[in-house]
Amino acid sequence: MKLTSQEYWENHWKSYIGAEDLGGGCELYDDVAPFLPRGEGLSFFEIGCAPGRILADFCGRLGYTAHGLDYACDPGVIEQELRKRGLQVGKIEKGDFFTWKPEQKFDIVASFGFIEHFDDAGAVVDRHFEMVKPGGTVVVGMPNFAGGQRALHWLFDRKNLNGHNTRIMNLPFLEAAARRNGAEIVQARYTGGHFDFWLDDEAPLLARRVVWKLVPPIQALARRLVPGEANPWFSPFLFAIYRAPLQTRDTPDA
Repeated sequence: MKLTSQEYWENHWKSYIGAEDLGGGCELYDDVAPFLPRGEGLSFFEIGCAPGRILADFCGRLGYTAHGLDYACDPGVIEQELRKRGLQVGKIEKGDFFTWKPEQKFDIVASFGFIEHFDDAGAVVDRHFEMVKPGGTVVVGMPNFAGGQRALHWLFDRKNLNGHNTRIMNLPFLEAAARRNGAEIVQARYTGGHFDFWLDDEAPLLARRVVWKLVPPIQALARRLVPGEANPWFSPFLFAIYRAPLQTRDTPDA
């Protein structure tokens, strides 16, 4: 079951389409890019690709051909935005992730901030592996709204929190996906620094002002209570990079 609606995402991305920076690049680019395969024209397929900023970041900097799927934006608009930036574009499509049937498999299949909007997130991750080529790369990234982050979102951003499946925001969930799909974990960790916190675009101004004042002292407290630069309690993101098996589940034996 989806935890957010199509209308929510249509409204969410409306202001970014046509903007010069498409809302900025991918927050996890520096964490993920070093572990991705290199080669001009490799296919990079993003699930939940609106407004195109992540495709623009990875494909623009690494020379991939951009492919994507989203159910809340006009694919032609996203394609136009990517081509304006000089990217090689394969196909951007609009459709439901669970019923859409790709015409090909991809070298890299990625999603960022997608799987946590579903109750059955494990099935969502497994479908990533159905779309990748044998031996290809799967990337799954999401915000960390668990641990200490959950308490802050409950206080200041509860509506947004309710649209996220916080039960999956942990490394054991990501590790279990590798076992189910016979994949190798290349990287799986928390990232984004020791602590950061943000509110949804629709959060009230008063909540924003309170958070602006609270973040610095919480950062200082978090550094004293939890060692290390990245941790499950306060770091704002987590991700996993997988290498898919050379023999996919739906490929017949040789």
